[in-house]
Amino acid sequence: MAQEQAPSLPAAGGIAVVASGSPPLEGKHLAHMVSQVRDMIDYVDNAGDATLLVRRANATGDLIDEALKTCHLMADEQFELRQLAAEAHLRTQRRAGELLSELRKHGGGRPRKTHDHSQAVSGHPRTLRELGIATHESHRWQRIASIPADTFERYIAECRNRKREITTTRVVALAGRMVTATRSNQGSGASATSGSLSPAEYSRMTRAIGDLLRLDPICLAADLTCIERVSAIPLVLELGGWFQRFEQALQSHDGLDVRQSALSPSLESN
Repeated sequence: MAQEQAPSLPAAGGIAVVASGSPPLEGKHLAHMVSQVRDMIDYVDNAGDATLLVRRANATGDLIDEALKTCHLMADEQFELRQLAAEAHLRTQRRAGELLSELRKHGGGRPRKTHDHSQAVSGHPRTLRELGIATHESHRWQRIASIPADTFERYIAECRNRKREITTTRVVALAGRMVTATRSNQGSGASATSGSLSPAEYSRMTRAIGDLLRLDPICLAADLTCIERVSAIPLVLELGGWFQRFEQALQSHDGLDVRQSALSPSLESN
């Protein structure tokens, strides 16, 4: 933690559980809980504490969902509370991703003078397992952190203006599209425009296509504006036609039936 006095994080990353039979939490109380999580982001300066804050933000969102089942609020007020919780959770994941990226880049440097929960007693960076972080969480948080600040803030603002739900899935999809675009730009060159690719360029392009195929098409379409969806249709149709021609070319090359070879079980010679 930074030297300035900061709110303490719970050891397990959770929050107090409301006892059964307690009066329902009011909207202002719920919003204050989210605000506390948001305020803590400024004090977090290591991956260990960032992980605890992600857990706390997630637990806060779960508590709000449960409280709203008995809390008499208008639909708009409930939606706004959920948006606040989702945004807080997203921002804690982004901060955790930033610190994990720094940990990976500068893990070999001198230990910090202040106590750092990301450092083991030996002074070496703690592993993801020691920090209580799953590999897929680390990947997701760093993907979110890779989005430029202005693009990230624009996403949050557009969701608020359009009354569209803020979700981690959509932000990860946004990061994936940016990675795909970057790799496509890196893979494009003189050889690509002439119709031929070097093995390295082909490998980069297949990785970019693989990233695209891993995106949820429904979430991806939902994240686009009406104009973007309309403009994407011709491209999708063109890509479909290109893949069909590529498949035919692969099957007919040198008279080899690639599909039959791929689908048939391999036979071992006696």
